[in-house]
Amino acid sequence: MSDQYRRAQADPDEIIKAARRRARAASSRRRGLVGDADESSPVFDGNLAVQPATVPVEAPPEAPVETPSAPQRETVVLPRTRTETKAKPAPEPVEVPRPAFVGGILALVVAGIFGLLVLNTVINEDAFRLQELRTQAGELDQTEQALEDELSQFGTPGYLQAQAQLYGMERPEKVTYLYLPGGETVELRWNEE
Repeated sequence: MSDQYRRAQADPDEIIKAARRRARAASSRRRGLVGDADESSPVFDGNLAVQPATVPVEAPPEAPVETPSAPQRETVVLPRTRTETKAKPAPEPVEVPRPAFVGGILALVVAGIFGLLVLNTVINEDAFRLQELRTQAGELDQTEQALEDELSQFGTPGYLQAQAQLYGMERPEKVTYLYLPGGETVELRWNEE
């Protein structure tokens, strides 16, 4: 793991000492604000508790009894209880290999752009093919229309008469009509009308 990702580890003893200093400072500030309201309550000085103790002072029998002016204080050290608190070390940061991550992102972007280009090319090819088919359909429609016009021209009576004369056909004197389904035939004279 590289040094730039490591955090400085705090010494547990230094943390405990700093907490004690803060507690002593807060206690002294509190005493200065509140004052000694009750003389019988213990006074804390950091980890030491100072208990006011009154020591009875006996006066000699011939002297008159005086009231004590101020009780003498006796310092009592309370036993220290140390609670073992193990500071959990900060979790190691997860290290993602930068080149692999950046390379993966770049590969994803390049693949996306390449996919878009291929998709755009396919769509444009289809558009050109569609345009060609529409043009071809228009040409076929024009050819169909020209053939229908020519066919209708071949069916006119004037064209049929001109073709008949061209091939040497003659007009008949009688025309025979056949009627189906009975099969009767009727002969009539040729009428030019």
